[in-house]
Order: sequence, then C-alpha cells, then structure tokens
Amino acid sequence: MILSGSRKAISAASLLMRSESRRADSIVNTVRRSHSSYDVAVVGGGIVGLATARELILRHPSLSFVVLEKEKELAVHQSGHNSGVIHSGIYYTPGSLKARLCVRGATLAYQYCERKGIPYQRCGKLIVAVEQEEIPRLKALYERGLQNNVRELRIIDAKEIREREPYCRGLMALDSPYTGIVDWRLVAHTYGKEFQELGGAVIIEFEAADIRMASESPEGTADGMKYPILIKSSKVPDPRFPFLGVHFTPRMDGSVWLGPNAVLAFKREGYRLYDFNMRDFADALSFRGLRKLVYRNLVYGVGEMYRGIFISAQVKLLQKYIPELSINDVLRGPAGVRAQALDRDGNLVDDFVFDGGVGAIGSRVLHVRNAPSPAATSSLAIGEMIADEVESRFQL
Repeated sequence: MILSGSRKAISAASLLMRSESRRADSIVNTVRRSHSSYDVAVVGGGIVGLATARELILRHPSLSFVVLEKEKELAVHQSGHNSGVIHSGIYYTPGSLKARLCVRGATLAYQYCERKGIPYQRCGKLIVAVEQEEIPRLKALYERGLQNNVRELRIIDAKEIREREPYCRGLMALDSPYTGIVDWRLVAHTYGKEFQELGGAVIIEFEAADIRMASESPEGTADGMKYPILIKSSKVPDPRFPFLGVHFTPRMDGSVWLGPNAVLAFKREGYRLYDFNMRDFADALSFRGLRKLVYRNLVYGVGEMYRGIFISAQVKLLQKYIPELSINDVLRGPAGVRAQALDRDGNLVDDFVFDGGVGAIGSRVLHVRNAPSPAATSSLAIGEMIADEVESRFQL
C-alpha cells in the first residue's frame, strides 16, 4: 500500500498516529487499484496543506502529488471555523515568519481572490483604545505595523473614530485599511479544485496513522522508487495574550461576529459549548506547559469562561466600545478550535514552526507544527516557503 512514493512525504498538519478504520481501508484499496504511489504526499487537507500542494504542483507538474484528508471533505476544522479576516500583519513580532508571511500572504490572497472571482471585502479595521492605559499599547502596535511594512496604517482620534464608525466610542484608534474579510473555507476549496485541475489527487476519509519505510523496489519495476516510504491510513490586544481581544468582525453574509472568548477546548475537534472528550482533556492536562499557563492566568481564564457561558457578561465588555449594544442584539454564535503550541514553561509559541525529523523516515518528512492565525491569510506565502524548503531539503 505505497501512498507516498519515490522520495518524500510532506506533512502539512500534525501527523495523527492512531489505529486504522475499515472505512478508510476501503478507500485506500480503491485508490491502490488505480494509482497507489506518488512522488509527494501532503497530509492534511486544510488551507495550508492545500496551498502547499497547489504551489508544489505548479512548480513541478511532472511529479505526482496527493493530498490525504481524514474527514469527508476538505477544510473542515480550523480552515472552516475562523473569523474570516484577511489580516494585514500588525500584531506580529518584526522579522518573524508570522510577520513576513502575513504581509506577503495578504497581498497574494487579494490577488488570488480577484483572479478566481472569490467574493471578499477590503473593509478595513479599527483597533480602538477606550482607556488611557491602552494608548501606549496602541502606539506600540502602530510602530510594530510600520516595521512589518503593513500598508496605509495611521492613528486617528476620537472624532475620526465616530466618522468611520458612528456607534463606536474611543479615545484613539489605529486604522488599518488593508484588513479585509473573506470566506476562507471557500478559498481553501478553490485551492483544492485548482490542485486537482492541475493533475493532483485528493483522497478523503484517509487518516495518516503511520509512516514507515517500504522495501526497495526491484530494479526495472514500473514503480522504480528510489526512497520509498509507506503511509498507512485510519480514518487592543494585551501582548501577554496574543490571540485575545474584543472584536467586531463583519462577515461576508452581512452578519457581525462579536467576541471572541479564548478558553481551553475540552475536545480537539469540538465546536459546541459543551463538547467534551475525556482522552483529549486528559492529554492536554498531562502536559506541564498547559498546567503552568493555566496557573499563571487562572483569574483571567475563569473570567473568559464566565463570559463564554453568560452572554450578558460578554455584552457588558462589548459595550465599552459600542455603548448602544444590548443583549437583545446578540445571539450565541459558532466556535472554532485553535491549535496553539505551548512550550514546557507554559509560553505560547509565537511563530510558525516548520521542521523535519532525523533518521530514515524523519529525513523524508517536513512537518508544519504550529500554524495558527494568521495561517489562512498567509497560506499562499506559506505554500511558497514550504515549496522552497522542500526543493532545498529533498532536491526536488
């Protein structure tokens, strides 16, 4: 069952190492009868994996590529449960991968949407200071944005805030006209469609559960694989909290999402308030880095959970920015799950992490191990960077 052939397999998501399912096996057998070996396998059919696969097949049309996705369709998880924002790159540490790839990624995203006719809005964004103590942070964000080459940034006063957003009240704001909104799931599906039109294969309900060395192909066989491996299937933000902060986010359907709350998810792929999985919960708590993060921010975290359960408490916080907002204006909305890496000391890993392993198998795999927001905005730029790394690492 060789699903990644002559040289390498590229993981565009954390590789899941679990047991096989009968449903996945039936799909594998179907694929095996037609075309079971590929030059490059991308594991994970989210927006980063699809952007990477698209970039690689554009560069190397003579090679065979496959995307492996464990769900019944593409972009089911983070790529389909996000705010829909096209970020401009203000928040990220100057010189970091996040900063560089977000700024380039936003430009590429707008260009791609134009070419493909994908609806989007370049609606802009105001980052509003409502208290005096927030003004120094706002100015620091402005300087950071300038260092990151974010387009058209400017600081505006209370009068200009009201002119831009009549219901919003604040002392000062950072105006980011280059921020926009789009349906990222639609974008991801368009990447996947383009990848297939270019000759790439997409296999759904295929959960990569194990990667191992395969026997060398006999010389002169049709496969003729040089380095075969086998993939088995089973089925103003406070800088201490880089993914928090009050947002009023317009959506492409005309609605506005309010929030967010950032709380511990009790299930890795649970999108409802009370979703719970004992194994996922125990696994999270067993990591000392998470325990340290929780202990250090216990009071803040309890407050976030309280506001997540009781809408009235969340509305009270939102009213600092839009005083006219009432609880009658608000309905409970959907949720997403953000895969955020922590180190052992409980610090959030603040940048994208791309690396490979060692040994016979590890040297043939490139992992994308931490790609939270703004991964969607950065997806085309990430695809470029990964393709560069693949060409260098594997002499593609």
